[in-house]
Amino acid sequence: MKKTVKYIIVSIFIFSFVFSMQTGSLSAATKSQANEFVTRLYKIVLEREPDTAGLEANVTKILAKKTTGAQLVSDFFFSSEFMAKNKDNEEFETLLFRACFNREPDSAGFDNWTSMLDKGYSRNFVLANFVNSGEFKNLCAGYGIKQGYIDPGSAPQITTASHIPIIGLHGIENEPSGRYEISAGAFDYLCGTLKQMGYETITLTDLYNHYAKGTKLPAKPVIITSDDGYQDMYSVAFPILKKYKYKMTVFLISSYIGDSESSRRYNDFDLGTKGIPSRPMLIWPEIVKMSKYGCEFQSHTWSHNIISNVSLDSAMHELIQSKSDIEIHTGKPVIFVAWPHSATSDEVIRILPQAGYVGGLYWGGGVQSLLSIDLSRLNRVPIVSEIPPQAYTEVLMLQ
Repeated sequence: MKKTVKYIIVSIFIFSFVFSMQTGSLSAATKSQANEFVTRLYKIVLEREPDTAGLEANVTKILAKKTTGAQLVSDFFFSSEFMAKNKDNEEFETLLFRACFNREPDSAGFDNWTSMLDKGYSRNFVLANFVNSGEFKNLCAGYGIKQGYIDPGSAPQITTASHIPIIGLHGIENEPSGRYEISAGAFDYLCGTLKQMGYETITLTDLYNHYAKGTKLPAKPVIITSDDGYQDMYSVAFPILKKYKYKMTVFLISSYIGDSESSRRYNDFDLGTKGIPSRPMLIWPEIVKMSKYGCEFQSHTWSHNIISNVSLDSAMHELIQSKSDIEIHTGKPVIFVAWPHSATSDEVIRILPQAGYVGGLYWGGGVQSLLSIDLSRLNRVPIVSEIPPQAYTEVLMLQ
């Protein structure tokens, strides 16, 4: 009996030792393995060599077991840099096969998943099925990395809308002056019309999350935007928004935003321009209050320079500094820019991912289609003083 117990104890010890060795080898990646895993994601998904800071940050998370293979793949595919590439469904699928399975797509699998994407299943749903698979588990095991899990969601999230009006405004004043201001009454009429017709406001971040992660859009979405960052967004527009339980996106010229009443600035960037009166700008405390309510603040560059007239280095500074200023004060991501005077260039649009942006907006272009959308080139419908409120329904193609 004693010998039997002795053998059992020894057997348990040996089994525990072997098991711990096996499980350790599956989850404890070496620095070299982690480096190789992350590097291949940079090369496959972002189509570039890794930057030192990004590589080190991700490798550190792997070694500290603060992330999984599944989460890293998701982070790369839903990064602002990847989203700005505007890959179509077939390109997205091809990259998933390479990143998750280390091979080219097989025809049956490729056709199945692209068909689901075309039918409205979210990219997150498809990506989750890849990273939750046995084939991806084996890939992770080869690098000593824990596979992890991504929730695919229960169903495709499809909006019934084919278009989304993105409304472009500037000032909203009780006593408007000039072409680029409308009255408080006109703005109230606009919001009331949208509400009566069943429209729900979303932000640009909501729009991005729909395409990146499959989050649901309302049946009739609308985005209300305003350029520059005038104080009247807080004093005049904000109470009206709250009345209708609406939110809006304000594009800020961050260098013109003061910290307090004593440092409040005016729109000197338009100084002397015919038809544009001198107006006070927002200050950060007002912006923070609107942000906490649900309004969104994105970039209108740092200084309101015409981006197509400056060097790429200067354009990069305008984008990065503005993004940093706004994110520091609101604590929310800045991933869109509205181009001052609607002026940009293909070269500047190509550097958006490097500056941390996924998209940009023009002043004009008409109602934006949701069926063939390019986040880097979004259209808006300008609402200016000469458009009577009674014409808003037609101009915005409301249904």
